[in-house]
This record gives sequence, C-alpha cells and structure tokens, in this order.
Amino acid sequence: MKCKLCREEKSLKQSHIIPEFLYSKLYDEKHRFHEIHVDSNRKNKLPQKGVREPLLCGLCEEYFSKFERYASLVLNGGFELIAKKIDGLFYFEGVEYNKFKLFSLSILWRASISSLDFFAEVNLGGHEEIIRKILLSGDAGNEGDYPFILSPILHENEIQEALIVKPTLSAVDQNDAYRFVFGGIVWVFVISNNEVPDVVVQASISKSGVLKMLPWQMSEIGFLVGMAEDAVRNGKL
Repeated sequence: MKCKLCREEKSLKQSHIIPEFLYSKLYDEKHRFHEIHVDSNRKNKLPQKGVREPLLCGLCEEYFSKFERYASLVLNGGFELIAKKIDGLFYFEGVEYNKFKLFSLSILWRASISSLDFFAEVNLGGHEEIIRKILLSGDAGNEGDYPFILSPILHENEIQEALIVKPTLSAVDQNDAYRFVFGGIVWVFVISNNEVPDVVVQASISKSGVLKMLPWQMSEIGFLVGMAEDAVRNGKL
C-alpha cells in the first residue's frame, strides 16, 4: 500500500492521528481510557490505545516522531522556556517555530486523511495536498500559512489534560477553522484561500520562537459545555 506522506509503496504502520503521548493523562490503572459517545445509539468504550489506522510507512512514522518528541517536551515542561503573562495572554519564548508548527500541522493533516469516524468533520480539500508537501519538505513556511490558536482549558485553576474531543468545523473571521481538543488545550487551525487576518497570525506561533496561548475557563467554552450537556441528557456521563 502507498504511504500517505511519501506516496511510496511500502508496508504501513498503525499510525496515530493524535500522538500517543497526548493520551497519557486519560489512562486508568489498567491503561484504558473512557471513550464517551454523545449519541445515545452508540456505546461508550474503554480502549487501551489511542485511535490508529494504517497510514504511514516506518520512515515517515519516524520522521513525524521527531516533531512529536519535541512537542511533548514543550507541552510537558521538558524545556526551560521563558514564560510571561501580559493582559491575560501567556507568551512562551524559545520554542522552535519549524518543529512545533510541523508537529501541529501533521495532526491536522492526519485527521483530514483519516477514514475514522472520529475525524469525519475534518476535510481540508485542496489544502490537504499543500500541507502534505509542507510536511514532506520539512519547512513550515510563513507565519500566515495555516496559523493556529491555542487556548489552555482551565477548571479551578488547573489545566484539564484528561480530555480529547472529536474535532469540529467552526469559523474564525469568516475563514474555516478546525477545532481540536487534546493536551489540555483547544487548538484552532485556520484554513483560508486568502490572506489570513493579522489578528489571527499574531495570535499564532511566531518565527521568533514565541508561542502564545489564551487560557479559557472550561465553563465558558460553549461547545464543550454543550457536549457535556448532551452526554448527560443521553445518559453517557
């Protein structure tokens, strides 16, 4: 079968779409996590691994794993970054733009090429091939190319890491935006055929190595509150 990234005929690995390290906070003592379906017709599950499917060859898996290892250190405090808080925004200085952005785009791209129901709403259309070439080149491009906004999810002053939510399509400034939840953060990827508004680019990671985050209280995140209410109403929580 053809690897989805390099397009070569090779044996494919069971590839994670969302990297395994982002599931670590979800597991119980038996290495299971609760997969909760809002739909009353679907049963909740207790998987022991994050969702996977055959997408990438071994070499491309290894290639992505370099970015994943780097991102895991950034997100889990493995690097000493300079952190500042200004007007409610967190600024983390010293992040490698190329590595962190390629990590982020790799998840967006994998979600789009996935055949799994969990990622059904992610459809990048023509942008899928553009991002594939970006990933393959190892050059994350300019700040305005597929920017993303990060918002840590807070409840009682703690980041809520034990949460992964099915990605959904939304909009930012009349542009399509795909909304993911993993690693205790809402990730919003902005997709546009035109120039992305400056305010969006400025909120994303910069080439100077500054990663910005705008924390949200969980109770103020409408789509998460709505999902929780639906789950309770359908007897899933």
